[in-house]
Parts: sequence; structure tokens; C-alpha cells
Amino acid sequence: MTRTMPFALTRRFRNGAVWCALIAVLLLGGVLLGSGAPAAAQEREPLLMDGRETLYQRVLSRPNAVLREEPDARSRLAVPFVPPFSIYYVFDRRSQGGTEWLEVGRPLRGPTEGWVEASQVIPWRQTLVVAFTNPAGRERTLFFNDRDALVRLLESESLPLQSRELRRQAIANTLPRHSPVISIEPAEHIDISEQFYILPILRAEETWLASGFTTRILEVASIPLEEDPLNQMPSREDLLRDFRVGIVFVIDTTNSMGPYINRTRDAVRRIYQQIEGSPIADRVSFGMVGYRDNVECRPELEYLTRVFAPLQFGQSSSVLLDQIDAMAPSSVSSCGFNEDAMAGVMEAVNLDGWADFDGRYIILITDAGPRQSQDPISETGMGPGEINALARSRQIAIYSLHLLTDAGSGNAEYAASNYHELSYWPNVRDLYHAVDTEQQGAFGETVDRLTDSLIGQVQDAMDGRLTEIMEDLQDDLVTQTQLVGRAMQLAYLGRVQGTRAPDVFQAWTADRDFEDPRRASLDVRVLLTKNQLSDLRDTLRTIVELGQQARLSPEDFFGTLQSAMAHLVRNPDRMGQASLRNLGDVLGEYLQGLPYTSRVLELDEQTWLSMGPGAQREILDDLQAKLELYQRYHDRPDLWVSLYDGAPEGETVYPIPLEALP
Repeated sequence: MTRTMPFALTRRFRNGAVWCALIAVLLLGGVLLGSGAPAAAQEREPLLMDGRETLYQRVLSRPNAVLREEPDARSRLAVPFVPPFSIYYVFDRRSQGGTEWLEVGRPLRGPTEGWVEASQVIPWRQTLVVAFTNPAGRERTLFFNDRDALVRLLESESLPLQSRELRRQAIANTLPRHSPVISIEPAEHIDISEQFYILPILRAEETWLASGFTTRILEVASIPLEEDPLNQMPSREDLLRDFRVGIVFVIDTTNSMGPYINRTRDAVRRIYQQIEGSPIADRVSFGMVGYRDNVECRPELEYLTRVFAPLQFGQSSSVLLDQIDAMAPSSVSSCGFNEDAMAGVMEAVNLDGWADFDGRYIILITDAGPRQSQDPISETGMGPGEINALARSRQIAIYSLHLLTDAGSGNAEYAASNYHELSYWPNVRDLYHAVDTEQQGAFGETVDRLTDSLIGQVQDAMDGRLTEIMEDLQDDLVTQTQLVGRAMQLAYLGRVQGTRAPDVFQAWTADRDFEDPRRASLDVRVLLTKNQLSDLRDTLRTIVELGQQARLSPEDFFGTLQSAMAHLVRNPDRMGQASLRNLGDVLGEYLQGLPYTSRVLELDEQTWLSMGPGAQREILDDLQAKLELYQRYHDRPDLWVSLYDGAPEGETVYPIPLEALP
């Protein structure tokens, strides 16, 4: 099932019990506008954008827009109310008495729902949206009513001082009447994968800051709604006291890992002994997953992955400790030094039970590197970046404790590179930590410090306070854990408080923290329909298959791809005669012109042939990993959202992160 907002929930939302300030109105509009709209006699196709062959014209309704039955200001209303910034396809354009009118509707194939004056809508040429990054470790984003005022601030030598004062005024609700600031980001985090909202990007441009960093300044749209002043939510302090943490250890159980398996068990036992009988024990749960390598390669390994202790809320310590006592190292070696760590992490990501916890952590412990995504015996077929993207879509942080042993010295750089990427966390760099096993007790100390810090988040929450960040230890394991823990707490508060997007009509903002431009405040995404993601997935599959077939004759790759173009798009009649200039021509027009760097979209035949077999293989391997990621996005019904009542499954949407694109 795809998520939508039924009519019955909108009243609960206005009473503050349900989140989605922005999308509730969009979806409420889907109900209201769906009733009484004239039905089309047959399917229709929206107008194409100028210069495009597959992209349709879309618009956002301005506040106070009116939908009429005919292109005439004297015509009857088609619907009683048009919510601001509703998303429509454009099916027709007509000039009437010097006024341009647009015939619009939400479904891709109709029916249309009425006519609106062109001046009452905003063209939305690319379905770009922004999502807030977690505000832990950075300042809250300000929204300006004027582009020039924002640019003047960004170019000012006193930017940190001025932005600090504007933020203080916005938080205290003491902004002067003529202040350029009209809103501020919520204090809590809104996780777009769990609490869907839309902040469409209307315009975007890059500008240089005095600090030497670049930032995107963005014009975005949102919807103003009023809070019900009679509704009383519990205080932040009271809500935090219910904060719960789930920790899953993913342990390499090959034959070199015996001492570290035992030491991890000791750490879990110590924690349970420490918190046994205290209220904290009811708010912390552990799971444990072991992994080895492909058993078809070496049957004596017995398993690729095994769940030794599931993640269960309220599980007794005695049951858990009995379960993890069964974990033991293998008696035989794997088929090489690298093992399938990605399979172990994916097993943990897919565990049931994560929804019962608010702080969600995976701790990978290994002395070897992972199998590459293109390895024939890789279980997932995905690289560390794709695994990380899936974990973060579930609000799970991944720690990598990489044991530096003599046996793995020749493999350490490769392993570290992969685990850095696997453990990426926004605005923290990553959660990778190398452990020098020659230093006696280093591993045990690291595990203890990490788990103690995670348990400390629970104690902080039970005391009704957010975890504080020790800024004087920038790269320290504990400091990073404090920052991620605060991020988890803010995301939890955002969920339970029903935190909503800011109440603004149109505003300008920047995608970087004003005071520390190293930190991203906004995450630019592209809103794709399920059909578009399916097309992208199928296209990547064809590109990878043809590329692999042409490994011995790379000069044939683009020729065979040209022949296949008509089968790679939803409307082959338009593309059948098109020339193939580069891979961007076949990957989909909705990817062209987006504000991200891609080494694939501009890849033409001459560049392909000049790359050599190794680089060509690397490109195909990356695309194969993306293909696996898209399939998992596609198969997760909780991600896909209906923008209007009765939308077909193929028109449901999900905001794909730019870094997940090919």
C-alpha cells in the first residue's frame, strides 16, 4: 500500500495529533478537488515542456488561485477551494480576452479538473524539492521574503553575527515588522522518509560566500497553516523520557575473529549488569548478527548471515545472553581475505523491530574488507554507498569498527575506504573508526566507550534533556556519537510532536549553514514517480547488460544501445528516431539539468572508448549497484506517497536523494 492522507485524518492534523502540515493540505486538496471535477471522456496527455520529448508541463497553484469550469473569469467554479501550491499537469493553454488560461489536472492521464489563469500558477520545470538535514550540530535555517536580502547577508563580512541575531529574533518571535526573515526551520527534525512533506524548489542558483565556500540559494514554496492553540502537547522533557535505543552488532564470525567476538559479548554483558533493575534497562535493547561468506564457495562456513539475537523491545537479558553465547568463529577460512560484510549489514538493516526504537544503531566489527558489489558471490550486489542510503532511509546509523591486524595490513586501505562510505552520516563526516589491535585493550576500550555513550543518550533523555555535544573533541568517537544521538533525539521529537514544515508562502533560503558553511542545512532531492524509477531501473539494467556483452568489443556498445533506445522509455514513438549523443539521452530527461555532478549522463562514445576496460568496468559496476538500490526503493511500500486521492501506484512519488542518482 502507498501512503496517502485520508480525509478523516485532516481534522486530527489540525488538532495537532497528526503531522504533515504541508502535505496534509496538498492531500486534502486531492480529496476536495476530486469531488465534482468533470470526468474526461477518454485518457489525455499533458502538454510537453518546450524542447523536451518526454517531460510534461507542471505547475504549482499560487495562494488564492481559482479553478473554473471554462477559460473565462465569469465561468462557474470547478471546485470550491484550491490549496496553495497544489501540483498540476497542464493539458491545454488558451488565450481568452487577453488572458492566458491553463487546463489542469493532477492525474497524468486525466481527467482534467478545470481552468486556471496562468498568472495564478508557478511553472515547476523540474520536480526538485528540498528536505531538511538533521539540525543536530548546526544552526536552524532562516527563510527570507526577498532574494536580495538573503544575498546581502551571505556576502556580508559579519554574516555569523547578523545571522545569529536574526535567528535569536525568529526563535523568540520578536522579528521587527520589516525584517527580511519570515520563518525559521523547526527545532526538531522532520525525517522525510517517515513524515513526508514537499518543499518545491522554484528557482536555484549558486553563489560564493566570503568564507570561500559555495552555496545554493533557493526559492522554495510551502503552505501556511495555523496551529490549534487549544491543543496541548506534552512537554519536550516528558516526551524525551520515552526515548528508546536499539543497537545491533554485526560481527564478522570468520576464524580470525574469536577474541573480538568474546570481547563484544563481554561488553553487552557488562552493560546489562550495569543497568539491570534500573529504568534504563527498559529502554535499551540489543541484537546480534553474524556473517561469514558465501557458502557455495566454502560449504564448511555453514552460513552467510545468521541472526543470533533479534532486535526485540523488552527482551530479557538472560534470553539475549543465551542467544549470543551461541555465536562462535568459523573453524575454516573463507574464500579470500575479503568477506561479505555488506550481506551482514543488510541483514541487520532488514531486521524487524526497528520501528520500536528511536535511536537506531548498527555496529559493524570486522578485520577484513567487504566483497565488492560486482563480485559474483556478493549476496547484495550493492556497494557501501547504496547500503548506507538504505540504512539512512530507515534512520539507522552505521558504525564501522575496523580491526587493524597484521593479516589484514595489505587490505587495510581498501577496507577503510569502503567502511568510511558505509558509515557516512550527514554533517558528521562518517562513523568509521580504525582500531589498532597491537595496542593492548584498544578494541575493548573502543566498544565500551561507544556503548557507554549510546546508553548515555538514554540517560540524558530520561532526565528530560537533549544530549550535549562536546565541541572540543571534533573527531573523537564519543563526540560523534553525541552528535548522532542528538540527531536521533531531534528526529524522535519531530515524529511524536508532529513537527511540520515552516509556515511560509514563498521564501528564499540557502542550503548551507550560515555560520558554518561546511555543514549542509538542506538536502536537494528529485521527486520521482514510481513509474519513473521503474524506467530508470530498467534502463540501467539494459545499459549494464549491453555493456557487459560488449566488453570484448567496446566499440559496439553505443551502437547496440542506440538500437535498444525505443525499448528503454515509456513512449518509444518519440524516441525511436532520436540520436544517441550520450548516456543522458537514454537515462531520462528528468535527470538532465539537475544540480548534481554525474560522470554518466555526459558520457559519449568517444569518451567511453578512450576510458579503457578498467574504467568502463567501474562505470558498469557503479550502475549495477544503483540498479540494486532502485529495486529496493521500488519494493518498499512505506516510501511511496500518493499526492492525490485515488492516484495509481505508478504515480505515487518518493524524493530520491541526488547522490543516489547515476
